[in-house]
Amino acid sequence: MQLNKTTIIKEFRNFLDSISLITDNYLNVASFSFKIPEIKIVTLLSSNIIKNEDNFYWKIQDEDLEFLAFSPILNINENGDTRLESTSARINDIESNFVSNWKNCGLQNIPLIVGGIKFAPAQKSERWDDFSDSDWFVPKILILKKGDEVYIVYNFIVDINLNINIKNFENILNLVDLLSSTSNELESKKELLPYRYSNSFDQWQLIINKGLKKISEGMLSKVVLSREVCLDLSNENSISTLINELSEKYPRCYIFVFQRAGSLFIGASPEKLAKVSDGWIEVDALAGSAPRGKSDIEDVEMEYFLLNSEKNLFEQRAVVNFIHNLLNKISDEIIFDDKPMIRKLPNIQHLWTIMKAKLNSEINVIDLLPKLHPTPAICGDPWKIAKDFILENEVHDRGLYSGNIGWFNFEGSGEFAVAIRSGLIKSNKLFAYAGCGIVEGSEPIAEYEESEIKLKPILSLFVDEKVYQP
Repeated sequence: MQLNKTTIIKEFRNFLDSISLITDNYLNVASFSFKIPEIKIVTLLSSNIIKNEDNFYWKIQDEDLEFLAFSPILNINENGDTRLESTSARINDIESNFVSNWKNCGLQNIPLIVGGIKFAPAQKSERWDDFSDSDWFVPKILILKKGDEVYIVYNFIVDINLNINIKNFENILNLVDLLSSTSNELESKKELLPYRYSNSFDQWQLIINKGLKKISEGMLSKVVLSREVCLDLSNENSISTLINELSEKYPRCYIFVFQRAGSLFIGASPEKLAKVSDGWIEVDALAGSAPRGKSDIEDVEMEYFLLNSEKNLFEQRAVVNFIHNLLNKISDEIIFDDKPMIRKLPNIQHLWTIMKAKLNSEINVIDLLPKLHPTPAICGDPWKIAKDFILENEVHDRGLYSGNIGWFNFEGSGEFAVAIRSGLIKSNKLFAYAGCGIVEGSEPIAEYEESEIKLKPILSLFVDEKVYQP
């Protein structure tokens, strides 16, 4: 497929003519999409064009969805306890003046605003300073692959000077040519390092026992505690190679990269926080864990153990009940199976319930986040007491880890992952994170071993150790 620039520019001029009447307001965001030839999106993450820009990459291989958003035209950054309310107010201002040609291209459920929120606001670590508590942006360019087709979505602030708009658009077309020429084979540069932990088992055991004491006193029924592991990186790694490896190892997970300034937040999350489309919301209740077996027989034994483990079933039921209570407030129809399924990943398996609900009124997707976050799966129950315990006792700030990350638009569509199985790359260091749900009967050594399994998706990209895949 050849890019017919003359035709595309003509279509863009017609689009500008059709929106010329909306320029009375101070902020008018427009979005113009068009089809382009095949391009290897993941390889662009390591290109000089992209890596010096704030960017956001997202891939769900099993759903044939992949996109790269970069070069913000609008940043929506809010901090503090009212971060999501402030974000929603700013989103509403933009939405009232938004226009696109998406339907003309046969496109729907298109990402427009990308980013995420931290686990908790007002954390003090300088490690996460490049990200706001609620951190979103509208990209100038979004390269979108749906199935076998690739599109450019060009977002811009409407300017009444048509010549400026046309010139800017011509520059975008030239950039597409440049990106296509740099979309070649994946780089192979990747260093492998030995493990180096930033916290010990003794430290872990101490905080676990504090949590178990709160549980025995009846203050908590569950608290999710996390570990941070630090690696020194001696050289710059190819982010394209790292992300491609995550995609190959974890094809059923959300693969993501969120870059702000000199910080890269990457991950392979197995857990959907919410997917919204066509008036329906879908939420994962994922909790309870067991390792994969080293043989088919052992793997089935692990599955049987998980499905019959009182501790793990209690942990997963708490998440189901929490989500069900929330969905009751926004839906009259909730669909899910009482018995959990097993979600098998290459190195771990979880109890899993898919919950779907029909939204009973129109609601901005961003307004759902404070209703769903944080769930007992990444915080605990009761969540307020569990959250306070985490913030008081964990020696590290979680930042975006166990927050949520994803995208949404003004057509009632969006998708968010719980930002677990993730890590931060900053100043030639990797900070990787993993958490475990602590309930009555939890044992520090077993939880420590579980956290080791959960750390592998990120650590295996850098350490000289294979992740077992049956």
